[in-house]
Amino acid sequence: MDTKQELSLLRGEIDAIDRELVALFERRMAVGARVGEAKKAAGIVVLDEARERQVIENALRLSAPENHAAVTAFMRNLMELSKTRQQTQAKES
Repeated sequence: MDTKQELSLLRGEIDAIDRELVALFERRMAVGARVGEAKKAAGIVVLDEARERQVIENALRLSAPENHAAVTAFMRNLMELSKTRQQTQAKES
């Protein structure tokens, strides 16, 4: 197999992974929206720093050490998007 063919196969694999990631992202955002609704109903603020630390620690246990910095950044970004959605929901309802 030449380099061009290998690159094409690898890109196809990345495209398949991206489809899975988007589906998982949308699922996580939907559950996060439900969390936001539950927090609002209970009068709980959106930001929960202890929970955020726990989420990152859990993710780091699942990841290879060489990916820890990237996983931390990824999870922080993911949680920031979720918090933004929860805050937007709270304002709209």
